Amino acid sequence: MEDTRGFRLDPPVAFADFRMTERYKGSYVGVVGGVVGCAGEEWDCLKDWSYVTRPGITPEDADRIVRNAVGTGANYIRRSDIPEAQNRLVFRALQGDVPDPEGAARRMMRSIERNEQVPFQLGPHTKWAWPAQHSRIEGAPGTAMICRHSRYSEVAGTEIASSVDATCVWADHSTVAAIKGYDMPLDDLADLAAELHRTARVRE
Repeated sequence: MEDTRGFRLDPPVAFADFRMTERYKGSYVGVVGGVVGCAGEEWDCLKDWSYVTRPGITPEDADRIVRNAVGTGANYIRRSDIPEAQNRLVFRALQGDVPDPEGAARRMMRSIERNEQVPFQLGPHTKWAWPAQHSRIEGAPGTAMICRHSRYSEVAGTEIASSVDATCVWADHSTVAAIKGYDMPLDDLADLAAELHRTARVRE
């Protein structure tokens, strides 16, 4: 049985079959606003968060989720020779004092559902699908996890384009994290979130 107090976050360079492509540190929790005048692909635009158009979730206003919050984050990709199999994964997290993991997980998920965190915002033709699923992480007592699907669907002529993404949030007594997997089943992302919980946390 593991006590989840007294940990900080250090996202691994690689875990499972994913490798890190970007790492974010400092007073930062996800991209804190839209990028002004960005003409590139959305994924590239999200890398440049120095120009913001509106406030987002930052450690300065995140105490409602985590006391004395410090932010960290990383982007990952599953390498594959098949482009369609190159799943992207977004990891954003807070570390600090979390007296109520269940409540913190619910608050983080509500923040994401309200589109307050840019890396997790739903785009056009995308909606939350099915009720959220609540679970635990094996071997980590006192850790709460909530996962939910989002579905993209667009009709173009006689064709229907659709895909399903998944988002999971975990919270324990020292960390709260959100993980989004693009074009990924919920059960797969839940397993990856549990693996990140084991590998991204470092004892203080």
